[in-house]
Amino acid sequence: VAMGGITTDRIVGDPSLRKLAYKVMDETIATANADLAKHGFPEEDYLPEDTREKMMVFTDTMGAYKPSTMLDLHARKPMEVKYLFKTALDRATKLGVPVPHLETLVSQIEAFQRHYKLY
Repeated sequence: VAMGGITTDRIVGDPSLRKLAYKVMDETIATANADLAKHGFPEEDYLPEDTREKMMVFTDTMGAYKPSTMLDLHARKPMEVKYLFKTALDRATKLGVPVPHLETLVSQIEAFQRHYKLY
C-alpha cells in the first residue's frame, strides 16, 4: 500500500523495491529477535538469517497479490495501520532497534490514511 497500491509481484519484480523489501524484512526480523532477547528467549529461538530469503521466495510465488490494506485503500475503507504496521514500529522504538525503512513506509501509509480520511 505504501507503493501506491501496486501488487506484490510488481514490488518483488522491481530491483529497487525488492531491495527495499529486504531492508524492511531485516529491520522487522531484528526487532523480533530483540523482543525475544528482552523476554529471555534463547538465541536458538531467534529468527535465523535465512528467514528473509524464505519469505521472499514465498512472495515470489504469490503472483499479483493484493494485501488487505491495499484492498481497503482502494475501497476507501479504514486500514489496519495500527495493528499491521504501527505496532512493529513502536516495538522497535521501545527496544532501541533502528528501523528507518519501516518508519518511512509507515509514514507513507499514514499519509494515505489521512489524505483519504480512512480512520
